[in-house]
Amino acid sequence: MWWPKPRTEDPVRIQAFKKAVDALSWNPNDVLASLNSLFGAVDELADAELRYYYRRRRTRAWISGITRLGAWIFGSIGLIIPLLYATNMPAFEGVASFGYVFLATAGSLLAANSLFGGTDGHIRFVTTQLEIERIMIKARVCWCEYMAAQKPSGVDASKGFEKILAYATELHLRTIAETGRWGETLLKELAKYQQDISSKSGD
Repeated sequence: MWWPKPRTEDPVRIQAFKKAVDALSWNPNDVLASLNSLFGAVDELADAELRYYYRRRRTRAWISGITRLGAWIFGSIGLIIPLLYATNMPAFEGVASFGYVFLATAGSLLAANSLFGGTDGHIRFVTTQLEIERIMIKARVCWCEYMAAQKPSGVDASKGFEKILAYATELHLRTIAETGRWGETLLKELAKYQQDISSKSGD
């Protein structure tokens, strides 16, 4: 039976990682296989992050596209209405004030794009996804190189742990940096939107 995978931020993924680590054997004959399994467990966490940012970029692309298209449509109508009113044709009498409504709607859509991280978020998440892909590819190639260099007579376990730790560290540094940028952007847009609302309320 198919079951949905847990969300990336769900601690169950770390619990699964801990179980995988606890099941490893560090007897001399098992060291290389255990190192390979440990690398695979870290790689699973990286893959979950990759899929997470892919989903986020798709959502932000939808928000960006809808709000920008809506802003263009309503903004264009808002600009055209005064021109139609200027023709003095009876059919367009009394429509001049609606131009401001359409322009205000266009502005609100652009504000929503910024507030909900549409375009900005899409760019950030695409960049982060590509960066995680780079980290994963680099780590896997380096791991293959490490595995190929090991000899039956002796396994360089320290170097294996070093490569796995470097992989996990680079992955977390990247995701932490992106989370920090997301938080800064969100707080900045919230403050800007609150300031705009306050200034309009005071008019």
